[in-house]
Amino acid sequence: MHFKTKKIKGHTYLSIVKNKRINGRVERTLEMHVGTADKLYQILTSQANIKVVSFPFGKIAALLHADERLHFTEIVNEYTKRRKQPGLTVGQFLLLLIAGRSEGAHSRRRINAWFKGSALRFLWTPAYSLSSQNCLNYMKKLTDNAVEDIELNLARRLLELGYSPTKLIFDTTNSFTYIEKGEKLLKKGNSKQKRFDKNIVGVGLLVDNYNLPFKSEVYPGNEHDAEVFVGVFKKVCERLEQLKVDPSTVTLVFDKGVNSDTNIKAVVDKMHIVGSLPRDETTKYCAAPLDEFEDLYEDNKEHMIKGRRFDDEELFGKKFTIVITYNEASYKRQKETYERGKQKILANTKELQRKATRKGRGRKLTLKGAMNQLVDSIPKQYRGAFDYGVTKTPDGVLNIHCDVIPSADEELHRSFGKVAVFTDNKEWPTTQIAQTYNSKSSIEDDFKWLNDKVLIPLKPFFVRKDIPVRVHIFLCVIGLLMYRFILIELAIKNISPARLVENLNQIKIAIVKTTENKADIVVEEMPKNAAKIFATLRLDRFVPN
Repeated sequence: MHFKTKKIKGHTYLSIVKNKRINGRVERTLEMHVGTADKLYQILTSQANIKVVSFPFGKIAALLHADERLHFTEIVNEYTKRRKQPGLTVGQFLLLLIAGRSEGAHSRRRINAWFKGSALRFLWTPAYSLSSQNCLNYMKKLTDNAVEDIELNLARRLLELGYSPTKLIFDTTNSFTYIEKGEKLLKKGNSKQKRFDKNIVGVGLLVDNYNLPFKSEVYPGNEHDAEVFVGVFKKVCERLEQLKVDPSTVTLVFDKGVNSDTNIKAVVDKMHIVGSLPRDETTKYCAAPLDEFEDLYEDNKEHMIKGRRFDDEELFGKKFTIVITYNEASYKRQKETYERGKQKILANTKELQRKATRKGRGRKLTLKGAMNQLVDSIPKQYRGAFDYGVTKTPDGVLNIHCDVIPSADEELHRSFGKVAVFTDNKEWPTTQIAQTYNSKSSIEDDFKWLNDKVLIPLKPFFVRKDIPVRVHIFLCVIGLLMYRFILIELAIKNISPARLVENLNQIKIAIVKTTENKADIVVEEMPKNAAKIFATLRLDRFVPN
């Protein structure tokens, strides 16, 4: 080590620098800023412990704990090819990218600077540059086959730990990007974030009954959920077979977006199913009076969920049990939303009529243009409740109308707060059927965390080609798996990933000067909840010596 001085605005600042020869080149491995001469004098003459610098430690240590338990880096190293050389393994490098992403959505360009300011610098010593190109090179080692092998062996490891899937929940989302020129994955499509002007990429995810990601799929943003499901289901069956898990012991849960005769038949031939029906197929079930519904259970918001059961109903050419669930809180919310929307639709129609009949210069509204605007003003789920259209009189005047259909309006109101769930598990109690479908909210939470800056966000994308995009999403899903696994091991009731992260952020280490004029690394004081996590996961074993 040696000292380095630098003048800034007339003041001289001292730093401690350490260089190391790596692969024939001298690389800087440590640079610690001490401060001015006055600051150094204060440090040298003080008899109390002085904290020189503090480092975030909780998230990194928790991820190292999850890696140790799940064998992630070991599995990655086994299924990726890399010539023997000193420094980080491929698995460590990818875990580093996960850690960096969870600490602030860092780009590949910034990962080196982040590493130098993180606690990992005391645990790992890269023998080469953590450059953007090196990050990209290591991401490219995760081919589609390697990703499949890694996911399979992570699932196998979870089986060893006692987490055998008896339920799999499937859902999809998509994420918009600011990348204009991608490859096959980045396409314009039905953006769930309403960014129809941007290229999007689709993400399919299956989580098990422990809320742990079991299988992920990345697909072009313009593909429909039902089409994606065909390939995903085939891979799920193959994976269960490889894990020696009997598919007939597993129940697959999914939303109405993948419903089709072909998909339903494929599932029930292999495993059990719990799905839902679109509103236009539930009219006769929703018409059942509420006094025929029974109390089933309270959800996590303490709302009573009621249900009405119908056995041996014909769907998709087979017999299923249907349960209509009812949530009064959802009913009130949906009713209020619809009534506000209805008033807006009628007001928009009047404004459109005014524009169509205005006089003066300027481009006139055409019949086709008026019809397009009218249709766009009515949300798809409400269109059946309105009689709307555009006609033109012989003298060329447009007549635009949109009227509420009373019978359809009443039918729509009867559907509010209700969900039609179907299953082939005919022996299940009504409550179990309803709760199994409603557990789908866990995967919806996962998508929320993947789109939130708090945890392990998909956005922003700093890559544009297909392989890095797939790997980027895969690493975010692995990060989600690790956080979910940590939550299971902590066994703290009703703690969310966001609250976990909040507590982990309160766990820090610091370099201090002791009375013996010696620098040590110590764990800083932390709040009670953070201390409980620190002790339960035994994170002290990762504190650098």
